[in-house]
Amino acid sequence: MAESTLAPELVPLMRAPSVTLGHCAICGRAHPLNQHHIVRRGAGRLYRAGIEVPKPTITLCGLGNNLSDARGRYFCHGLAHHLMLHFRWVDDEPARPDMPGAHAVGAGHLEYLRTDEPTEYREALRIDGWRRVLCR
Repeated sequence: MAESTLAPELVPLMRAPSVTLGHCAICGRAHPLNQHHIVRRGAGRLYRAGIEVPKPTITLCGLGNNLSDARGRYFCHGLAHHLMLHFRWVDDEPARPDMPGAHAVGAGHLEYLRTDEPTEYREALRIDGWRRVLCR
């Protein structure tokens, strides 16, 4: 059986759904757009019941990993790759199995944190100022 190699602080993010929008999920820019892996592809793997869990993605603005456009405006995809935009999964109240449509795994939402300087994820988790990602 395959063994999970994902760092424990990243495991909650693997509960997040992928978010595909026609605009950036953070700033709302309409183009250019990229799908960003919320958990880095090289961060390891998570297995549940012997099956690898796919890493969720989110629509962010940007051209590859470029940090900013020609006018100096930041691209959210570039911010994420430069460790200045972070995501976390927050569990909402646990779902109740007796409620219609409830799932035993519970529900939650994505939040993001924008930092002024590159910040390692473990440190970012300790910083205040996280905001909810509006997935619409």
